[in-house]
Amino acid sequence: MMITSMVHLLKVSIVLVLIHSSVAAAQDNQLIYEPRPDEFVNSCSSCHGRDAKGAGFLTRVFKGVNPGDLTQLSRENNGKFPFDRVYEVIDGRADVAAHGERAMPVWGDRYMNQSMNEYGPDETNVFRVRNRILELVHYLQSIQDGP
Repeated sequence: MMITSMVHLLKVSIVLVLIHSSVAAAQDNQLIYEPRPDEFVNSCSSCHGRDAKGAGFLTRVFKGVNPGDLTQLSRENNGKFPFDRVYEVIDGRADVAAHGERAMPVWGDRYMNQSMNEYGPDETNVFRVRNRILELVHYLQSIQDGP
């Protein structure tokens, strides 16, 4: 009985030491998010170009449509990246004046349809869509030219 108690105490002590070590390591190694172009290249570059300056191959198809230089969003907004506005435009809740009648896809709807097809009706689809849009917004924020 005494040996069983000591073994149990030893196991609990080892678990506590491991938990403490893991917490300390997690604090020292902060996760750093690096925006990646994958979603942009997949969803946006056909109109906006791989460099986001507005010269994608579909601009030849949509004559008279200027998708704009997405590297200048901060500069055109007094040096501050218009995070919420960019999110809303990508999602589709806001009109895009440069496109006149909306030639830009409503990505929120497209992403939701893709999630529904892949995962079925699922309450986390809203978060999947939000994450994809946020990935685009963070990437666009990371490629801004100047202030």
